[in-house]
Amino acid sequence: MDSPFSKYLDSGCSPQASDAEIPLIKALIEQELDVIGSIDKKIKDIEDSLAALKVRRKASKIFIRKHRALIAPIKRLPPDILSTVFLACLPVIESTEAAITPNHPAVVISHVCRQWRQLSLDTALLWSRIQLILPYVNYDRFPPAQEVDLNAETAALFESAVRRLFDATTVWLSRSKGCPLTIFMEASEGVAGGSDTHQLKILEESILAGLGKLVSLLLGESKRWEQVRFKLAVIGNSRRSQLSRLLFLTPQDVPILRKASIVINPLEILEAPINPSMEPARFWDGLSMGTIHGQALQSLTLVCPKNATKLRVLQFGGAMADSLNRRRSAGFAQVMSEPATV
Repeated sequence: MDSPFSKYLDSGCSPQASDAEIPLIKALIEQELDVIGSIDKKIKDIEDSLAALKVRRKASKIFIRKHRALIAPIKRLPPDILSTVFLACLPVIESTEAAITPNHPAVVISHVCRQWRQLSLDTALLWSRIQLILPYVNYDRFPPAQEVDLNAETAALFESAVRRLFDATTVWLSRSKGCPLTIFMEASEGVAGGSDTHQLKILEESILAGLGKLVSLLLGESKRWEQVRFKLAVIGNSRRSQLSRLLFLTPQDVPILRKASIVINPLEILEAPINPSMEPARFWDGLSMGTIHGQALQSLTLVCPKNATKLRVLQFGGAMADSLNRRRSAGFAQVMSEPATV
């Protein structure tokens, strides 16, 4: 830009402006301020136009997306094919994605649209896999002085987790209707660490009470168990143990149980609950797991307590006992399979 004072600009020794030059300099400044104002207005107009174009572009994209959805191939799938697609979304039962939470694929699918929700609720198999992983309570990192306060807090957290799982399991059982169930449960009845105090025993009783509710819920549907995988850490006092109730069922209680995997990690010596209907001859060192004698049982994986040192023979029977996975542990002398009875 031309200026009558160009030769003085950016000069370290520019002379002082005279009284006659001051008004001229001010006029030049005002002139350029007007130019800047005009440019700013044009920039704002352009920015407003650009913003309006962006809004219009976004609206057009939404319009296109919604109209494309109307002609999407998945919209034209028959319900039976679509329900098969839903089932293919189910994760492996032991994966974190299988946890019965709002992020479970079945729940996500049921929230897509009204049609998908109704179809998902009509697809009972979509709700037939139940994963229950209970929190593991560990006191090792807390000093004894804090145990009283932590007892109430930990019990409340555990009860909250159990309540959430209980409510979710109730929904899953209801929506699965009469379908065979696949169940994965991992839980412990004990508290790791901490001193043997009255407060700790109260916490253990709270844990047992919560587990008892879940176990009773599952036992109420035992006739629908088709596949189960239990990883259980149980206490030795059978009168208090809740998780061991899952193992002491009669074949009539699990008529369609086809596959079972049972891992027992006893916190003490496992004993059988007092049950007069159990045949004494079927007890091994005080333990008889009726659940593994299901009539339809085809496959069994069993990890037994290493402290069952008196166990010498373990028998499995069933009409379709054609696949048996076994793991030897201390005290096991031999494993026998009874002939099928047709």
